[in-house]
Amino acid sequence: MIIKKRRISERSQSNFQATVSVSDDESREKLKMNLGVCCFPKDMGSNPESLGEDAHFICQERQTFGVADGVGGWAKKGIDSGIFSRELMSNYLTSLRSLKPGQAVNLKKILLKAHSKSVALGSSTACVVSLKRDRLCYANVGDSGFMVFRGKRLVYRSPTQQKYFNCPFSLGNWVHEGKRPVSVFLGEFDVEQGDVVVAGSDGLLDNIFGSEIEEILQETEGRSWPQDLAWAIATVASMNSTSEEYDSPFAIAAESEGIEHVGGKVDDITVIVAVIELDQ
Repeated sequence: MIIKKRRISERSQSNFQATVSVSDDESREKLKMNLGVCCFPKDMGSNPESLGEDAHFICQERQTFGVADGVGGWAKKGIDSGIFSRELMSNYLTSLRSLKPGQAVNLKKILLKAHSKSVALGSSTACVVSLKRDRLCYANVGDSGFMVFRGKRLVYRSPTQQKYFNCPFSLGNWVHEGKRPVSVFLGEFDVEQGDVVVAGSDGLLDNIFGSEIEEILQETEGRSWPQDLAWAIATVASMNSTSEEYDSPFAIAAESEGIEHVGGKVDDITVIVAVIELDQ
């Protein structure tokens, strides 16, 4: 894929925000997610040992995954918020695996429990997603999120939560205030066999348009392994992030707020890809 300076006109995001609501029915098609992940810490080039501030988990047996992004502002206080985001995701995975067989996954309850058990200082966004038969359910705090592609076209994008530009809602522990109240957005979207879910931290979403992912899906037709797709998408986002010629989603959003920003946004990049398949 050739990366060049351009301004891409995305279809109105309102097209993606309509939540599909239907009654539970055992006759609904049972699907599964085939999952893959790729992560590029922003300091990987200068420090190969860097873990970055992003974190994630994949729980195939519970058909659930999550991504978190530690808030970088904590570095000014000498605090690595990546430690908090990794603890948060680890606690979530532990709680998932402790569920009894057949017990439903309550995304918000487990997220709040994982937060309550996290003791590291710092804060983080979080987006956790679970497939229940043919319904993709999610709980989101902040600007990590996901997109759903059907027939290689973008059909849904999860909403973000932020106080103002580049200041997302987050979960965390504060030095003097302890844990703050959390606003968790809950949503769901019906998926079909063949859909591709692309989730990530804002390092992904700030550096690639949905239309670019559509191009990648078209170029990789016949090679739909989620690990390969995650690597391909993360690679393009990573190249975009360091380009001064690329008119990035972040730059366009900054311009709309009267803030000058040229090129991509250098950041940790985490991509989780879920290919929706029949559960046979």
